[in-house]
Amino acid sequence: MKFVFTAPLIAISLLAGCASSPAVPQGMKPGQFVDFACDGGKRFKARLADDGTTVRVRYEGGYELESKGAGVYEDANWKLVTQGPNAAELLHNGKSAMKGCKPA
Repeated sequence: MKFVFTAPLIAISLLAGCASSPAVPQGMKPGQFVDFACDGGKRFKARLADDGTTVRVRYEGGYELESKGAGVYEDANWKLVTQGPNAAELLHNGKSAMKGCKPA
């Protein structure tokens, strides 16, 4: 009988823990800029905010992108996709600016 009552509590605890802490994109470090090397020799830098709600991107200027969930960060013009089967990709106005990006 104890198993019946404790298993749901453990599952709820695990789910609550996952929901309350944002995932850190692969290769990124909260509060530190990380250099990304992309296809074609292109590079950019990105810094994840300590709370995981934004990413600061440095490429032809600086941009603060808000988390949209599932490893996607964006503003009106820029979008950084950090999750999925491929390496990270930086898009500008809906077009790929850099793809195949990995922490250098």
